[in-house]
Amino acid sequence: MSSNIFDVAIIGAGISGMAAAKKLSDGQRSVVVLEANDRVGGRTWTSATEPGGPVDFGGMYIGETHSHLRELGLSLGLETTSAVAQGTDVYLVNGERVLAPDGQIPASVRFAQEFSTSFSLLNDVADSVGWESPWDSPRADDLDRMNVGSWIESNVTNPVVKQLHHHAVNSVLGASANEVSMLYWAYYISQCEGIESLLATRGGAQNEWWVGGTAQISNRIADSLGLDVLTNFPVSSVNVTGDPVVIRSGNGNEILARNVIIAMSPTNAHRIQFTPQLPEARSQLQMRAPMARMAKVVMRFKDAFWRSKNLSGVVMDSDEIGVLMFPGTKPTDTAETLIGFIGGEYRDEWALKSASDRKSGMLELLHRAFDEEPSDLFYYNETDWTHQPWAQGGPVTFFPPGVMTATRSALRDSIGPIHFAGTEASLMWSGYLEGGVRSGQAAANAILSKS
Repeated sequence: MSSNIFDVAIIGAGISGMAAAKKLSDGQRSVVVLEANDRVGGRTWTSATEPGGPVDFGGMYIGETHSHLRELGLSLGLETTSAVAQGTDVYLVNGERVLAPDGQIPASVRFAQEFSTSFSLLNDVADSVGWESPWDSPRADDLDRMNVGSWIESNVTNPVVKQLHHHAVNSVLGASANEVSMLYWAYYISQCEGIESLLATRGGAQNEWWVGGTAQISNRIADSLGLDVLTNFPVSSVNVTGDPVVIRSGNGNEILARNVIIAMSPTNAHRIQFTPQLPEARSQLQMRAPMARMAKVVMRFKDAFWRSKNLSGVVMDSDEIGVLMFPGTKPTDTAETLIGFIGGEYRDEWALKSASDRKSGMLELLHRAFDEEPSDLFYYNETDWTHQPWAQGGPVTFFPPGVMTATRSALRDSIGPIHFAGTEASLMWSGYLEGGVRSGQAAANAILSKS
């Protein structure tokens, strides 16, 4: 397509690839961004024209310590608003409806003590593994042979608490506890600053939103820098046998560049034919680390009917649908919003139902959770990320047993002129927007440091 030789070609125009593009452009490098979709943003995807206000169909949260993301968005002129839920949360677990004022399960609830101590134990395992090189931790081999479900069975006795642990894995990683390596889960918790931070409904990883939606970050970078961003450009091959690197799309277009950043998940990078073949550890990683399975449901009502009983809108349901629900109304919205995440094995069961049964089941769940009939629903949207052809899942890659100790640092190690980004490659906050920004900027800095 172009006879120009770019300093850097970035494959993937999600928030990670676009963060890398901005860093490189600011460093006076010539950059081209190649994107298979017809839009930029990747796993961030905002519609500004939905009834009641903009809707994020993908990633949306800014955590309390997400400094790289916040700095990037604010530098582009965006504004944040609080996502902290006020009021009483609802747990639907093992046939019970448990109220948690300000997100805290009362000590009088019969499973409260083991709930607290078992999550503390989980944090202890995460601390022993760490986030820099978990494969070198003393118990790495044992933990990587074990799935999370086995750890739960060995360390938790109360059936309700077991259920809550399983729900946490499905909701955070989008995979069943029986699919995920315990070493990976411990690492994931460590690099996201603890299980409480991951599951927080007040602060932690779910602290703020971007007014107007997250995809504005990628769009504004593309617009403000005047970058070469080629959409509908699914890369099929990367040839690094010579200089420059030759990058081709499936429809015959060609790009030449001195360096390449792969800003996508490992499983999607496996669609690309690399010449020469990638090293064994990286090849194995791309074959053996799948994308998670997550669906996101957005519902809008004329009134926040749950607030009449001082309920926050947060629902943790492991009885019926397996949804983790948050209130999602921004000050600029003209409607009251609830947002539900359905991951892993819960998503698999949910997806087998008809569209009408899924919607009616969600409304029945709200009735039970809020003890009130939902009224005035005027907007309902489902985004199943497993159906997005260039994502194939979300929010993040997960590692089955045996993968982390076999592939070690291949997730982020550069290979000659090839550098890896995407949220998975981040040392901290993998699976979040923050991780995407950090890994994109790290890959850009590695290239900038070459000269």
